[in-house]
Amino acid sequence: MNVEELASHLISIPTEAPPGNEEPCAAYLRDYFQDLHIEGCDVVFHRFAENRANLVVRIGSNGRAALLFSGHLDVVPAGDPSKWDTPPFEPCIRDGRLYGRGAADMKGGLAAIVKAIESVKDVKLRHGIIFVATAGEEVGFDGLKALIRDGVIKRGEATYGVVGEPTDLHVVRGHKGITIFRITFYGRSAHSSRPELGINAVENAARYILELLSLKERLRGVQDPDLGSTTISTTIIKGGVKENMIPEMCQIVLDCRRTALHRPQDIRRELEKIGEKIKSSSDIPFDLSIEELFSGDTLNIPRDHPLVKLAEQLLGEESGIAPYVTEAPLYNKLEIPMIILGPGSVEQAHTTNEYVELKQLRKAETIYRDLIRRLCI
Repeated sequence: MNVEELASHLISIPTEAPPGNEEPCAAYLRDYFQDLHIEGCDVVFHRFAENRANLVVRIGSNGRAALLFSGHLDVVPAGDPSKWDTPPFEPCIRDGRLYGRGAADMKGGLAAIVKAIESVKDVKLRHGIIFVATAGEEVGFDGLKALIRDGVIKRGEATYGVVGEPTDLHVVRGHKGITIFRITFYGRSAHSSRPELGINAVENAARYILELLSLKERLRGVQDPDLGSTTISTTIIKGGVKENMIPEMCQIVLDCRRTALHRPQDIRRELEKIGEKIKSSSDIPFDLSIEELFSGDTLNIPRDHPLVKLAEQLLGEESGIAPYVTEAPLYNKLEIPMIILGPGSVEQAHTTNEYVELKQLRKAETIYRDLIRRLCI
């Protein structure tokens, strides 16, 4: 089985999150590794919830591994299948591309990692390899958090690590963090013919969104030399129940992409200040609550880090920064420095007719093999 065939098998196992149904895919890879009969291979099937599972494979010498590869099993929902040229979970190869949900993000990367490890199954390793396939990356890193919570992945377990997210095979050493806030505005319902009897939560939300503009400008003026500035975007607004009722509640969701210069609590305090300003400067009652839904850390590996320099040497190019968030910072907290390097483009991730170039799949396998040879053999 070559890399595109393995990637096709993985795509054909639906693992949409939500709801998350990664267990069959984790089981497939468990059986795959067991069938390879690699000497000194320890396979851990980690089931942490109904139909949810991670896989951890350790190969080679005891003690600290030289290299940890990580990728996620889940994919975002495929959406309306009728909008795809071919069914999203029936992988199709045409014109040098593999199509299907997860082709780029990131079952193609998983397949390339597995095949690279398979290529050295009969080679004596001086230093070990760890392969981690996680559930729930798309919905808050559920699987990796469970692995860490249950002690399956331990602090300092590997010297270096690679996350196989799609980077178009460019070396990525950093990305912003993320914090998602939900702000609920509370009003009072009334008949729309008598708006003065109510408190319009939608209009209060609109006033708040306009005040966000000044915060965005202030954040834009604070630049991190690598990651740029912190940004805030209003991505969801929900309010009102009927066309002739003054809405008593409205919610907005804010997507904040943070540099290391801004912590989640710093942003929350700024959001609170906006509410306080509006409340104190208006006769209209203004009431809100702020809830943090999710937060992920920044990644910023130094340019001169040995892993970064090795990857740059193998690829013949300088490293860069990614626009998205990954699980890499969770490994960093375990003292496992990570880079991001994988086949496929982020522009294909989460799209209809998602695809990965076959030549990138094959090149990724070669790059991962080279990393194994340099660090483990």
